Parts: sequence; structure tokens; C-alpha cells
Amino acid sequence: MINLYNRRNNQEDEIPNKPVLSVDPSSEKTKVNIPKYEDPTQEFTAKELKWSFWYVRNKALLYRLTLILLVVINFGFLAFGGWKWGVYLWGIPDSQNLERNLTDSVNYVGIHSHFGAQAVQVLNTQVFSSGENKFNVVAELVNPNKQFLVKFNYYFIVNDKKTSAQAGFLLPGETRPVAELGLADGVGATPTIVLENIKYERINNRMTPDPMGWQAYRLNFQVSDFVFLKSLAQEGNNADAIQFKLTNGSPYSYVAPDFYVALLQNDQMVGILPLHLDSINSLETKNIDLRSLLPGLNVSAISVYPLINVYDSGVYVP
Repeated sequence: MINLYNRRNNQEDEIPNKPVLSVDPSSEKTKVNIPKYEDPTQEFTAKELKWSFWYVRNKALLYRLTLILLVVINFGFLAFGGWKWGVYLWGIPDSQNLERNLTDSVNYVGIHSHFGAQAVQVLNTQVFSSGENKFNVVAELVNPNKQFLVKFNYYFIVNDKKTSAQAGFLLPGETRPVAELGLADGVGATPTIVLENIKYERINNRMTPDPMGWQAYRLNFQVSDFVFLKSLAQEGNNADAIQFKLTNGSPYSYVAPDFYVALLQNDQMVGILPLHLDSINSLETKNIDLRSLLPGLNVSAISVYPLINVYDSGVYVP
């Protein structure tokens, strides 16, 4: 019977035949041999299990070591940056002195002429009669730059009056005339050409290493069978005829090309005529017949100047 008043009631005395749990003291000291452990599921090896135990035991230590390493690295970066800034600030006066010395000794004019663009040159300006009370004003321009395409607007000052502005260009290294044709007023003093809005466009050396040869290959126009006929030698005509054949010797075809035809006598220009074609195909020959109303004109040769910007894709026949 249970004694309710006994705080130290021992129920063992009241329960007969209670089984007794026996513990083998030697079993408490038994350790599992991890290197010989074999996982029945074959998901990991004994070596992996061993390293897992090691990581769990040393996880806190590894965290502290990593934190200490990061602090040391950051401190090293800060120390190195501070040292470099100190050297930079300390050396500012010496750097300023070096810059002043280089400025005094370097020839920037020579550097500019080598790497920069030189100004367009005007060789001469001439006036030619083109008929009764009609005049042509011509200026010969030179682009001395071998790597720059020059674009500009130009006009002439004739008798203190400006002609209409026109757009022009010069290919790298090109020498050719620009003109104002058909002026009605007489010309007194020698006219002056004015260039404005000049823009220099550098030719990419990688795309076009030899601009001069590249241009000559595309502007291979040949003049042949030149004939100059006076009006007296032509029945029913009162104008002089300049006839020749113009051949496009390049592998490129052009749409709506323009030309200047310089009229020469003893290698001197005595007049100029415009020439416009609807198109000229590769290896095509055009029969050209131009007329001049200038009295007393004598022409022994001609020179044809194409006004074709070969760097513009729009000039080619698609």
C-alpha cells in the first residue's frame, strides 16, 4: 500500500518483480572508429565524415581567423593608399616644376604640324571672260594634309561684294580649282576668296593606310582624242567646241558626277568649263562636247578635275 504521508516513498518496495536495467560500465567508454565507418547509404565516405566532424569542432576558430585576416588585409590597403597619397601630395611642387620645364623645351609647333591639320593654301585667284559681259572667277586651292579630308564653305569678294556661298571640299593632298561661274558684273581689282566653316576629318589609318593611292585608284579618269574646233571651222555654229573622250578607268561607277574642265594654252589656264554627267560606269567612255562663247579663245590642252568625294558612299552607283 502506498503511504501518502511519506515524502520519500519508495515505490520499488511496493512493486514486486520489477525488472532491473543493468549497464555495462565498459560500454560508456566505447568510441566509434570513424576511419572504419561505412555508410550503408553510400552517400559519403569515412574521410568526409571525419572532416565534417573537424569542421564542426573548429568552425568558430575558422571564423575568427578569417575575420582577423580580412582586418589585416584592409589595414594593409589603407596603409598603402595613405602612403601613396602622401608621396603624391609631397611631390606636387616637383611635378609642377617638371611641367614648366617640358613646356619650355618642347617644340609644339613641330608636333602640331606632324599630328594636326595644316591650313588650306590658296595658290592664286584668276578671272576669265566666259562670254559677253560674263566672267568666271577661279581660285586654285591646295590641301597639304595627307590624312585629312577638308570640308568648307567659300565665296568670293568681287568689287567689294560677296558672291553666293558654296559648299566645297578637298581630298587629302588634293590640288584643284574652285570657281564662281557666270558673274554678270565686271571685275575690277583681283577678287579674294574667303573660306569659312572649315572642318578637318582625319582619315582612319587602319581603314585607309594610303589615302593618296586609295583616291587615285578610284579617280582614274583618262582623257583622250582631244580636239579644239574654232567656230569658223564649224558650219552653223558660233561657239568654239572642246571635244574629247573621258574614260572611267576605275572599277567603280559613279552617279551624277561633276567635273571642272580647265582650258590650257601653253600649260597656262585660260578658261574653265563645268561638266556634269548623269552617271559614268566602270570602264565606260563618254564622248564629251563642250562649247565656249569666249571670243579669241585658243586651247592647246585640257585638264579634267573630278569633283567627287570618294569618301562619301552616296557618290557610287548602288
